[in-house]
Amino acid sequence: AVTAVFVYVLQTAIAPTTLSATIGENSYTITATADGTVIEAMRAFASTSSFTFTGRDYPGLGFFVDSINGKQNADGKYWVFYVNGVSASVGASSARVKAGDIVEWKYEKGY
Repeated sequence: AVTAVFVYVLQTAIAPTTLSATIGENSYTITATADGTVIEAMRAFASTSSFTFTGRDYPGLGFFVDSINGKQNADGKYWVFYVNGVSASVGASSARVKAGDIVEWKYEKGY
């Protein structure tokens, strides 16, 4: 199973947030300036590393991811994200995360 895991660790209240990601065998660590949405963290990774993703905006729902590091939604499987083990009920552009949150993207069969 393909899983992308993002871990948010706040160093201090005034220091930047360290974001770590493991996607398959690839690991990334970047610094972000504030808590925000899942998609903001993903864009930060994409701008400073070889991490890639694609997706699109759906009016009223937000941004939904179509691929991560080249693994495309296909054959009834989709990228679904969880925050602290709970499946998200909103798009990645609406889901807010804070220091200490764990965001997992799982490539799984759609319902």
